[in-house]
Parts: sequence; C-alpha cells; structure tokens
Amino acid sequence: MNIFLDRTIPPKREIIKEIKIPSTDVFDLANGFKVIVINAGTQDLVKVDVLFEAGTRYQPQALVANAAISMLTEGTATRTSKQIAEELDYFGSFVESSFSRDFASVTLYTIGKHYYRASDILSDILINPSYPQHELEIFCQKGKQMLEVELEKVSTLARQAFFSALFGANHPYGSFALPSHYDLLTRNMVVTFHRQYHTAQNGLIVLAGSLDDRKTQYLLDALESNTFLKLEDQDIPFPKYSTTKQRVFTYKKDAIQSSIRVGKVFPKRNHPDMTGLIVLNTLLGGYFGSRLMRNIREDKGYTYGISSYIMPMVEHSVWLVTTDVGNGFVEPTITEFFTEVERLQHEPVDSDELDLVRGYMIGQILRTFDGPLAISDAMASLFQYNNLDKEYINNLVKTINSITPEEIMTLANRYLGLDDMVVSVAGSSCPKGFN
Repeated sequence: MNIFLDRTIPPKREIIKEIKIPSTDVFDLANGFKVIVINAGTQDLVKVDVLFEAGTRYQPQALVANAAISMLTEGTATRTSKQIAEELDYFGSFVESSFSRDFASVTLYTIGKHYYRASDILSDILINPSYPQHELEIFCQKGKQMLEVELEKVSTLARQAFFSALFGANHPYGSFALPSHYDLLTRNMVVTFHRQYHTAQNGLIVLAGSLDDRKTQYLLDALESNTFLKLEDQDIPFPKYSTTKQRVFTYKKDAIQSSIRVGKVFPKRNHPDMTGLIVLNTLLGGYFGSRLMRNIREDKGYTYGISSYIMPMVEHSVWLVTTDVGNGFVEPTITEFFTEVERLQHEPVDSDELDLVRGYMIGQILRTFDGPLAISDAMASLFQYNNLDKEYINNLVKTINSITPEEIMTLANRYLGLDDMVVSVAGSSCPKGFN
C-alpha cells in the first residue's frame, strides 16, 4: 500500500500545555543534605552533583571560594593530585568544579561498571581534602597568569564594570578579583572556608543516570558523614545594592572592537512576573531570531551577534544585553537597542512573531528535560532558585501559551525603563555621554 504525503499541507500543530517532569526521589540525609535521585536513561552513565551554599558572596577575601572548591582534587589525606587524576582517568571518570556568586559545586561523571571506585574518590576529595601548600602555590601562579590575560579582553572589562556600577564595587555581586589578590591567598583561609561552608545545611546531592538502590545508598552512606555538619551559624546579612553610575566607559588601548553590556536588576526568579519577563526577554534578544538579532546583526550589520538573558541569583536577578561591535558602531548600536525597547513598550507584538517565540520556548523547555543529565541540571536549578517548586515549570508553560501582546507591553513599561539602565562600554574610543 502506497501512502503519499501531501507536503502542501502543514502538519497539525499541537499546543503543549503541560510538561510531565520525570519522576524523581527527593529526601533528606541525617546531616542536612537534600538528595534528588533520577534513575533514568539507557546508557551506562552516572552523574553526581554536590552543591554547597559556598559562592563568592560568602568569602572573607577574593578568590577564597574559588580555591576552596577548585582545589578539592589537588590532594587528600591518602591521595596526591597525581594519584587522583590517574585513578579517575583509569576508571573512565572525571571530576569538575564550578562556582558562582551564590553556590559552589563538584560534579562526577562516571560509567556504571566503575561507579563504586569513582564514588570512593569523590567521597575522599569531599571529606578529606588536604589543600597542599605547593598545590596552592601552583593554583595561584596559574590563576594569576590566566586572570591577567582575561583582563586584556574588552568583554571582561565591560562585564566587570557593568556589575560594579550596577551593585557597587564593594557589594558581593559587584566585586571582582584582581591579580594581586592571589598574593594574599593563604592555605589557612582556604581550609577555614572549606570547613565553614562546604556543609550539608542547605546543600544538595543529585544522582542521575543508570542507578539502583545499592549504588545510590553506597555513595549516600559516605556523604552522610558528620564532616559536613555545620560547626556554627554563619548568618551573614546580605547588603543592599546601590547603583553608582548609569554610563561607564573602560579604556583599553589599541582595542579594535568595543564590548557593550546593558542591563538592570530584575526581581528574583520566583517573582510572579518572572515567567512573563522570560517571554519578554526571548522576544527582545533571547534567541537567534530575536528583534535585536534581526535589527542590529541582520539589518544594520553592526555585530556578529547580540543577545539578552536573565541571570538568576539568590537575592536578585540581572537582565543583561551583551554584544561586541566595531569601535565606530557603539553609539548607533546603543541607539538601536533603545529603539527596540521602546517598540516593545508602545507597539503590540503581532501574533505570528509571538507564536514563533512560543514554539521556540516550549521546545527549549522540552530539551531541558531530555535525558537524565539534562534533568539533573534542571532539578539543581530549581533547587537553587525556586526551592524545588516543580510547578514553576508548568507556570512558565502556561504563561508562554497565554500571555497577550498587551501584557508584554505592560511588562516592558514596568521593567525596561531606559532611565535607570546601566550601560557599560569597554574599548579604545569613548562614546558620547560616557566618562
């Protein structure tokens, strides 16, 4: 039987009204860790994430939080850094660390047949890190060189100046390390920070992949150690921010391009308006077909790429637009950006454009829950910024499907006021209106 497909007829469009988040086991360990177990996937692969409330906002001095999490693999009471690296390599596994303003994390990737041996290494580096002095010296030497190179980039200069102006240079969200801070870093600072902040209280363990009860319990038995009990209450009040400048220019001699950062403080991610703001941001600069891309890249040709995104933090969110342009195109790029914002404030979005954005955003959400490793990232994000509220996802889906052009205009007027936006430019030529 021959079946002919009439390609002149578009496929039926189904509106996805709800995301079925895969089943996860959520429970607490005796020492305070929250645990999420995601037993899914067909590949013999396991990912383990351990997150602490130990970001840079908690450190007594620049670089301490970075060193404390990054140097976990540099030696333990029973293993040298070389032994840790060789064992992980032999077992087809690897460990990576990361940190942000609010959190620090360690991630293990391993295959099922070596899960137990890899888990032993992970437990060892989390419970028994030795932070050897000679490894700290290497960490400082390499880090200082890398930071000096990074500070030669206009993109880094524009980003740092933006956050310093937005929050204040001494605010936990607005301060940055200098190369000279590496000279002040001591082993005692790092060890003390590890003991105080790499704790189970408000911590999270996410196990994802091909798991069974025995594998799960094996690692959790080790991580339920009293080592992770919080020694004392570290109640550090979070300071208020103060925006210091609206227009900031950072001079970089001989730079052939200028880097631009524009944005402002947004509400926390669990704010009722946030789901609508995510739609608004996607329209403006959140995907390749956005208005900023069509105008400034495709029509004007000022840049290879421009994008906007909402950066979640525990205490706030930051809405940020980023692009790099030729030195002669800074002022017209900023002008066109303001033009696009004003269009969103005064002109309703037409239905075809809004439908395109709806489809793109739903597709992105579906990819967020495609496979155990992606699910683990999504659940960790929900833990960090939404207190594991799974309804946040379906509230977002509901908003995507139901938001009206009038509601988008209201949000644009409420949150995208041009008068209090911070504009940061780094390059060799100062644009008009900057100092």
